Amino acid sequence: MNTKKSSINFPFSSILREGFRLDRAIPLLLLIILLVFIFYPIAMIFLTSINHDGVFSTESYVVAFSSPATYHALVNTVKMVAYTLVSATAIGGSLALIRHRTDFKYKNLIDFSVFLSFTIPAYILSVTWVEVFSRGGYLNRIIRLFDSSFSYTLNAYTLGASAIILAMHLYPLIYYGLGNALQLLGKTLEENAKVCGANKKQILFRITLPLVLPAWLATSLLVVSRSMANFGVPAQLSLPAGKEVLSTRVFSAMSDLDLNIVAVLSVLLIAISMFLFIWSEKAIKKKHYAIKTSSATSDQSVIALGPWHKPVLVCLGIFFVFSIIVPFVTIITSSFFKRWGLPLSMDNLTINNYLKLFSKENLLTIPLLNSLFYGIVGATAATIIASLTVYFHTYRHDFISSQLIHIAQLPIAVPNMILAVAAMFAWINPPFKLYGTRSLIIITYTVLFIPICIKQILGASKNLDPSLDQAARTMGIPMRKRYTQLFLPQMKKGLMAGFLICFLISLKEIPISLLLYTSTTKTLGVMMFTIQSNSYGLEMTSSISVVVILLSVAGNLLLKKIASRGKT
Repeated sequence: MNTKKSSINFPFSSILREGFRLDRAIPLLLLIILLVFIFYPIAMIFLTSINHDGVFSTESYVVAFSSPATYHALVNTVKMVAYTLVSATAIGGSLALIRHRTDFKYKNLIDFSVFLSFTIPAYILSVTWVEVFSRGGYLNRIIRLFDSSFSYTLNAYTLGASAIILAMHLYPLIYYGLGNALQLLGKTLEENAKVCGANKKQILFRITLPLVLPAWLATSLLVVSRSMANFGVPAQLSLPAGKEVLSTRVFSAMSDLDLNIVAVLSVLLIAISMFLFIWSEKAIKKKHYAIKTSSATSDQSVIALGPWHKPVLVCLGIFFVFSIIVPFVTIITSSFFKRWGLPLSMDNLTINNYLKLFSKENLLTIPLLNSLFYGIVGATAATIIASLTVYFHTYRHDFISSQLIHIAQLPIAVPNMILAVAAMFAWINPPFKLYGTRSLIIITYTVLFIPICIKQILGASKNLDPSLDQAARTMGIPMRKRYTQLFLPQMKKGLMAGFLICFLISLKEIPISLLLYTSTTKTLGVMMFTIQSNSYGLEMTSSISVVVILLSVAGNLLLKKIASRGKT
């Protein structure tokens, strides 16, 4: 009897040991989660675009692409993105070269100024642009102090203004990307070329720039995708001039409940983003260069500025004054006005704007708590999913683990607004009706954050020795302990940085929250964008913006501290 029982149970216990181990079950569970919350919503956009009154049809595509509004939105998007990329590359690339390839004395000043630039959300920059350059703005007021008959003709609301603001916000991506590449490159190759008789121009165009080209391609993709997907800036600066881009066109169609057009435009945005992503990945592989550095590399800069040092310092000073100090002073000053547009005098200043934010009206209390909650929960979930995905990608080489990393990074090529559209299409109907709930905002935030967290820890994981995990596995140490006690401690810096970056994004995120929020789920981003339409003016928008900037600066200082600890 006992023998039969043993023979019956032995295969079952073997299945338990081999078939349901954590290192086999968790990758499958992760794959299911990613398919449900990433792949399925995006697939629903495509299905909606070809579903016309319950019948398969391409009529929505015909209607959308035959509309002049779609054509103009596409052309305006291309123009805005092109202007933004060129401007951001010129600014960020020049600063990176000055910082890492010249003998400029105030390099720390460049680092700190670029850091401050990145802490100001793009939408807040667009608000300061209006407050400075609009007809009732500070520039016109200052000019009229000297000439009361002056006729102000500068138009603050243009497509070019959107490109300028986006470039001012995104150029730090180019700066950091190229800066990291130049640091990795070192100066050995350039100095060797100099010894062989190459001049500065030949060294720059034949050695330095080709070697940092992959880094530029990677960061330029981020600039293109973020500028193309940005909604707040063109809505603030381009729409008043009648210049729609694809992101604002999607929002307009959503407001008109034309879901088929929304789906078609979303497919168009996804197609453009995916094309750019795939193209850049292929270009990076083709342009991959092996970079060898030496500890004996000289610290001497490649380019001596000489008499150009003072002109460079003056130019940088003027640039940072207009890109940092002017926006800060403008937004803080406007936040104390009783009503924006009043003459600048002590009688017209008040602190009541800040008191209103946290008064019984709960103008900011509930949105602030919501943003903090969504950010913490979404960033935590994304960090866990990203760390597990990278863990299995690093130590397992089966089919499921290889697919995890690809699906998890898919949202990086999808604009934020389209992620919200996808979430709405996927979860608007029973039995899983999540539209209008906090859960859907958190889920969409998590989807947005996952590839960001992966980027923070994937590079560090390449330095891990797979034999360490394999040895622990051979010794019978379970996957839970290998993950928590071996893998996570080595990824601590990247995990903390990824969590904090995602949390900071949640504080100033607009398009996702704007499409998915209800009266009880408003966020800081929604309040910044909508408060002007709620019987308030730019003074209240400025007050909220100051709070967001303070939170963003504090968070980025903490992030910088984490990064500096990792270097020591």
